[in-house]
Amino acid sequence: MSLDGGQQCSLILFGNSSGAGNGTAEFAVGANNGAARAGQILVAGQTFTVNQAAFNCAFSLSPTSMIVTTFGGPGAVDVTTQSGCAWTAVSNVPWITITSGASGAGPGAVRFAGASNPNPAARRGTLTVAGRGMTVAQAPAIACVSAASFVRGALASESIVAAFGAGLAQSTEVATEQPLPTTLAGTRVSVMDSLGAERDASLFFVSPTQINFQVLPGTAAGKALVTIIHEDEMVAAGAPQIEIVSPGLFSADASGQGLMIGVALRVKADGSQLFEPIVRFDDEKRQFVAAPIDLGAATDRVFLVLFATGVRYRSALSAVSVKIGGVNTDALYAGPQGDFVGLDQLNVALPRSLAGRGDVEVFVMVDGKESNALKVSIK
Repeated sequence: MSLDGGQQCSLILFGNSSGAGNGTAEFAVGANNGAARAGQILVAGQTFTVNQAAFNCAFSLSPTSMIVTTFGGPGAVDVTTQSGCAWTAVSNVPWITITSGASGAGPGAVRFAGASNPNPAARRGTLTVAGRGMTVAQAPAIACVSAASFVRGALASESIVAAFGAGLAQSTEVATEQPLPTTLAGTRVSVMDSLGAERDASLFFVSPTQINFQVLPGTAAGKALVTIIHEDEMVAAGAPQIEIVSPGLFSADASGQGLMIGVALRVKADGSQLFEPIVRFDDEKRQFVAAPIDLGAATDRVFLVLFATGVRYRSALSAVSVKIGGVNTDALYAGPQGDFVGLDQLNVALPRSLAGRGDVEVFVMVDGKESNALKVSIK
């Protein structure tokens, strides 16, 4: 008889342990937390063997990557597994020292310290914990934010990101073709996700202090490690949180504040359609100013088209709402814009109750996450 390691299986007899004539000898087998094993029962002079497979321990680490400063510092990684599952932790580089949790059984934590870096070059090292790798980067920090809102916080898969730092590239270069390149001006961006998958990101733009890139499709949610590499040398790193959605709205002046970039779509009673600007550049003031939206005749239907990033993986269209001047409106569409990498689009109908309101605030809620607030003007 064979059992897997998760089944009840220690050869303990219960019920009748002796008898005369026909009968049944009942037994129970305890759970196995170790290697494969076998046990025997002697019944009426005959041996009955029970084989039990090894327990299959499953391990996961959190986080799978992190950053320590150039001056060094502590870190920790949590080990998740079943009770009784043994594991060990080792450092694979001399500058990372395990301070506690070098071994354990069941859930636990490994604590370590990164030494101060005496060299100007950034570096990466790894720990092997329960047979799995945990990457530690020691490099000047970068700030990774939504390229729409510029708000610190989580990023979304396939969203457009702006990374800020120093010495990120030796010159400025903008991508001029699609598919987007993974190297510009000798600089590339490597993204390692929470599952340990590492790939080079698609680049829009690089400069010494800013790089715009896309979080690649398929990037797993969780803590990521973003590494800036110039001519095959790591120059900076960051550890943003990746989530399913993280909405950011694009503004006219690319600051994440002020006036919204977008268009108004007017649909007349005869079905004709007209796109109208909602913002224009004032040459005298040298700044963007609002082009008020006229809701027009009662027979006109007017829609606001917003541009965003980090929206496309919303759980459902019903999970997207747009608040305009304090009035909740449902999104008629919220997904990829279609022409530009990483760009999302939202379409909403403008309630006629907004007529005459002037400048109003607009923000989006997607699966409970709120975007930056921008402004639009209603005539």
